[in-house]
Amino acid sequence: MEQALWRAGASVFAEENYNLYKDGLKTAKTNLAREKAKFGWFRDYAPVQSESRDQLKKGAEILQTIQDKKTAKSRALEDEALSLKSRTERLKKMTLYFNESGDVRKNLSQAEIKLAQADLFIGKEQFESVSDILLDCRLYVKQAEAAIAAILVRYLDQGQLDKWKKWADDTIAESKKKAVVSIIVNKLERKLVIYKKGDILASYDIGLGRYGLSDKLYSGDEATPEGRYHVIKKIPSSPFYKALLINYPNEEDKRAFVLAKKNGQVPSEVGIGGAIEIHGGGKDSLTKGCVGLEDGDMDNVYRWTEVGTPVTIVGALSIEKSILAEIKAFEKK
Repeated sequence: MEQALWRAGASVFAEENYNLYKDGLKTAKTNLAREKAKFGWFRDYAPVQSESRDQLKKGAEILQTIQDKKTAKSRALEDEALSLKSRTERLKKMTLYFNESGDVRKNLSQAEIKLAQADLFIGKEQFESVSDILLDCRLYVKQAEAAIAAILVRYLDQGQLDKWKKWADDTIAESKKKAVVSIIVNKLERKLVIYKKGDILASYDIGLGRYGLSDKLYSGDEATPEGRYHVIKKIPSSPFYKALLINYPNEEDKRAFVLAKKNGQVPSEVGIGGAIEIHGGGKDSLTKGCVGLEDGDMDNVYRWTEVGTPVTIVGALSIEKSILAEIKAFEKK
């Protein structure tokens, strides 16, 4: 029993009762030695037997207490690890929405390593080590959440969302009023939606630039612009299959560029850029700021579009039922 208690970690999980047990065991051994020292016909082992049975009973109770504590601790740590795994998986899914996620993925990779270590140490009942590992894991998960929030901070601004929604509503209204085709690109949802006479005609998955969720500010920033534009040229054959050139930069873009340069947000040697297109070549290929479509989808978009077709590019249209809802929830934690 003494060895079983030691192996079970009694000094850690039941220190006080274990010390009392050892004191009682020591007393029982002393009493046994006294009886053995007597002449045979004077020996009485009954009290020592009773004392030893009591010690065995106490030892069994301590063992059960230790097992109960271990079970409870194991379940608590497993639940915590499961919660962190769930958060990590949700964050990984979020990174599919944008390309600017290097810091996010780096922290999630570290979190996954820590979770694997935690599973290993839980199996070995090394609970103190597990607590330290999960503490590190929580830190990596929080850093990943903070990195996502930093990328999408303006997407959580209701004023910005209202601005994007007005652009989209005005474009749809124009499509209905003039009975024309209009295009709305939703960067966060990775969708290009074609309207005809105010009704949805088709919807396609799209790809964006490396920093596609950012608003384009200058040449080479690999961001996709946001604003109300229109098609100024149809290109039947280009390096990216077919293409529609839009009028970026418009007047609002030019004003933003001048202000950003004045405030030192733009390198002095760069210009505002241009040549922003909706083109084929595949939605999974990174662009330099353009909107990419699968070639088959581009065929349809190209066929329905004319020079002058309105093209409105927004960051997002709502928080509900989107990645933004989860980000908003994380911010409140």
